[in-house]
Amino acid sequence: MSARVVHLVTRLNVGGIARFLQQGRDAVPLLLRGRVEGGEREVEWGGAQVVLPSLHRRVHPIDDGRALADLVRALRRLRPDLLHTHASKAGALGRVAARLLGIRCVHTFHGHVLSGYFPAALSALATRIERLLASSCRLTATGPSTAADLARRLGRPVEVLAPGIALPPPAAGARERWRRSLGNPDLVALCVGRAAAVKDMARFVDAARAAGFLPVVAGAVAVPGALALGHVEAMQDLHAAVDVLVCASRAEGTPYAVLEGMWSGLPVVSTPVGDVAWMLGGAGAVTEDLAAALARLRDPELRRAWGAAGAQRVRVEFPAPALAPRLRELYERTLRG
Repeated sequence: MSARVVHLVTRLNVGGIARFLQQGRDAVPLLLRGRVEGGEREVEWGGAQVVLPSLHRRVHPIDDGRALADLVRALRRLRPDLLHTHASKAGALGRVAARLLGIRCVHTFHGHVLSGYFPAALSALATRIERLLASSCRLTATGPSTAADLARRLGRPVEVLAPGIALPPPAAGARERWRRSLGNPDLVALCVGRAAAVKDMARFVDAARAAGFLPVVAGAVAVPGALALGHVEAMQDLHAAVDVLVCASRAEGTPYAVLEGMWSGLPVVSTPVGDVAWMLGGAGAVTEDLAAALARLRDPELRRAWGAAGAQRVRVEFPAPALAPRLRELYERTLRG
């Protein structure tokens, strides 16, 4: 495809959007991004990129106006045929800039913040803003449940743009090293994410302990009652040492932590959020009663069966090499109009 495509993201922090862009890198010729803030960890980007220091995650009218002006100037200079935006802030500013400049646009929702994140009044305001922005570009979401919910809320069609995943094999001896560092427990349950209320780490800790698993958290640096590891560079090595992956979130889209756990052959237990049930396709437990599902997984044969089914499914339904061609086909359809 000869069209000039630019991707825009608020920040390239460790998480699902960075994973998505990395797996589709062959269709990401240029990345426009802001900087991470606070204690977040920034992902290294090996391709071409332009950093916009004025683009922040927080909402601030003056700063956001400055970021919009900087973005318009950058896009005028780059002259893309199509802008692909990711996440809420970059999606809002990017779609306004694309409309001002007459640039065709694709926006991808990696989950959404229209419910479950903010108080009702703020969620309603976010929904109204998204409805105004929805008519300006093609809308996509990374899973069918999220897409259907957004289409209902916004009154616009939302296509499914499934993610792709691949991990290298664990390093030799990774399981033994990690088990020693964890204290050689009998059973380990892993939850991946930041210590935000929406991730409900307390619920994970309670369920894991009730079922006799050591609760371990990767990503967060402090979770009461759990062994919190902070950032883990090689997740596949940690996967080799744990027995089950748990998602206790109150809201999600298509969490990459679940896909990565499936890739590594871990059985998955999750709350019924976002597109997790679609991702698992029956190869795991989706339930409000996390403790009961974990108690069942004390059975090693069941752990092996669920893990093998998940590993097979993720390789068939979410292969990393399929993402870049899928993106190019989407761009071609959008530019044809």
